[in-house]
Amino acid sequence: MAVLLVFFCALVIFCLIKFLMMLRPPDFISVTALRKTSLGENRTALTNNHPISINVIQVSHHDPKGNSPSNLSQHSSKIACPRLKYSRRVKIEKTDKYTQVNQYMLKELIGQGSYGMVQLAYNKSDDLHYAMKIVSKKKIMKKSGFFGRLAPRRNNTASASHPLDRINREINILKKLDHPNIVKLVEVLDDPVQDNLYLAFELLDLGPVVLDAPNENPMEEIQARIYFRDLLLGIEYLHHNHVVHRDIKPANLLLGSDKKLRIADFGVSSEFHGADDIVLETTAGTPAFHAPEELGVGKFHGKAADIWAMGITLYFFVYGVLPFNDTNIFALHKLIQQEELRFPDENSISTKLKDLLVRMLCKDPNQRITIPEIKKHPWVTCEGTWLFEEKVDSCSSVERLIDDIVVDECSLSPVTSILSIAYFSSLTHLVKSLFLKHSFQLPFRDN
Repeated sequence: MAVLLVFFCALVIFCLIKFLMMLRPPDFISVTALRKTSLGENRTALTNNHPISINVIQVSHHDPKGNSPSNLSQHSSKIACPRLKYSRRVKIEKTDKYTQVNQYMLKELIGQGSYGMVQLAYNKSDDLHYAMKIVSKKKIMKKSGFFGRLAPRRNNTASASHPLDRINREINILKKLDHPNIVKLVEVLDDPVQDNLYLAFELLDLGPVVLDAPNENPMEEIQARIYFRDLLLGIEYLHHNHVVHRDIKPANLLLGSDKKLRIADFGVSSEFHGADDIVLETTAGTPAFHAPEELGVGKFHGKAADIWAMGITLYFFVYGVLPFNDTNIFALHKLIQQEELRFPDENSISTKLKDLLVRMLCKDPNQRITIPEIKKHPWVTCEGTWLFEEKVDSCSSVERLIDDIVVDECSLSPVTSILSIAYFSSLTHLVKSLFLKHSFQLPFRDN
């Protein structure tokens, strides 16, 4: 009887832990760690856990084609370290005209998705507008199955260990990045007792650089070159900071009022450490932008797959159609793996651009052109007259980056906040010991 009682108590505690873990916030630095950092303690430990380097690549503003500098991608010479605010308490006030979420006034809808929406948000504190991404945690959990039980997936497809991992992954990557061609995440509002998760992004009011659907008015090479150079700098920055995007496509390339291109949507991105590249085994992102090596059996490198997707994107810029496309997924895979790259006759492009596309869309990843080689390609540099000016600019220290992640500590509740429940591993160990010893005696006490 005692054994059954111990087993029942252990099961109840385990279910409670699993439920709390479902509501856990993204992998942010704990409040205790932030407090110690501000007092000068444990800086070595924090630095070792968050090795971050910032590399900013600048581009010369000279355009050999004579375009006005205002139409070009102009990069700031100095980039400040990222500053992200993370609020654990969300106050919502609804009126007939608008909804107020903390300091943000939510206005009209500007986007809609399966799990939420994007609304225009006005921040009264700084008198600026933002794009507020609102995600329903319940919808994600329901889509994935009760209590995070994931539905079966096909082989060679990306899977997540937790239904909220895609959102968490995007937050964890964006909080470390700061570059003129990467979308900026300004604030995360995640109250454990509420369903919605709010992500405040910089407002890119011009939307996608071009829609994924067939475009009857493709770009001129001059404009495509400007956008592609922005994309190139952003991807180079990501790869330098050990991130592969894995879903590069026109719909994820957004334009702000300054006409700069920003890379967005890091939901399927991957980080890697201790190596020059990442070796992957599963596909992710949009099928029409998958590289041939992703569709076969075996492992592949993330950087080369990103370059392939950049090539598909550039092809779409200048032709308005995808080079490999089919409504049947198996037929599409066959085209990507076997079909030779073709160039439509109705829209003629330069020989040098064709050469770049052929080298980017080389089916052998070992022979595919690399980022440094793309930066020196004659089409990208206009025969060497529009070169990239490289300059490394980094945060003064990792400690400053950690200090700039602001947690709304006054809003933390010791009852509802996951951050206040410390050491889940110790609790799990306690439950396991109680079960194995068939006793409620404290297992960590010396006899």
